[in-house]
Amino acid sequence: MDIGIFLPRTGLPEVEIREAAYHAVDVELDSLWCGDHLASGSPVLDGMLALATAAAVTECIDIGFAVYLPALRPHVCAAKQIATLQHLTGGDRLHLGIGVGDRSSGWDAVGVDLDARGARTDEFLQLLPSLLAGSPTSLPDGPTVELAPPAPVPPLWIGGASPAALRRAARYGDGWFAALHTPDEIRAKSAQLRELADQHSRPAPRLASVIHCALTKRPDPTLADQLAGSLAETHGVPAETARRCAATGTPAQVAEQLSAYAEAGVEKLAVAVTGDWHASCDLLGETRRLLTAGSPKCRP
Repeated sequence: MDIGIFLPRTGLPEVEIREAAYHAVDVELDSLWCGDHLASGSPVLDGMLALATAAAVTECIDIGFAVYLPALRPHVCAAKQIATLQHLTGGDRLHLGIGVGDRSSGWDAVGVDLDARGARTDEFLQLLPSLLAGSPTSLPDGPTVELAPPAPVPPLWIGGASPAALRRAARYGDGWFAALHTPDEIRAKSAQLRELADQHSRPAPRLASVIHCALTKRPDPTLADQLAGSLAETHGVPAETARRCAATGTPAQVAEQLSAYAEAGVEKLAVAVTGDWHASCDLLGETRRLLTAGSPKCRP
């Protein structure tokens, strides 16, 4: 199971994106991740530019969105950004999580109807292979366009747990991105995805998950409740639900909790850490070494 970390949200001088990317390589993590936030009011950098910066200063660590919201943009603009990031990263490092977002994602700021975001996302996924291939592509109610230079389609990891999101993952995705799910819940969803994929004569989507972690050098029995309370407030879920979907403690304790995700078939974990980013990154690197015997993609 690949273990990665979300880049710092703000890129302020105390946690600078380029240095953070170096640091993740130094501690032998497998991947770097960003979300996609436009006008939510939070101090967050643009994910596409943050990933491009991280990719430019590293050579082999994977980069990914968890998740990108193509419906916020014209289809051609989103495809052009993805194609450019593919070229900048050599065409084999990007993992593209795709989602529909929520009410706070910035739809009003770009004049997109909230209720249309699912249909716009499906439309984008239908067009993306042709757009990236540089083929003449007829846009809905618009012209025929050709993007150049062409680029390979990155692995597509479809996020969301609604029935529509699972159908989207089965029809278009190489994988499914879970969030706030226990290993048992992921197993259950995986069985649904397999059945849905069979309807399209496609292989069952692979599994990835975002997981929130609070890491510490010494055991802290209060940490789980603290993180659960924070997640419950942020995501509007019961604290007990948040507690079951997060991992807390020392690297050894967190490795034991994360091993259940590997047993459920999860191939990639995008870890959102709390507290000091550098210290948490160090501890997550130690967690990775305890959890997997595999060699890191990059060596410092």
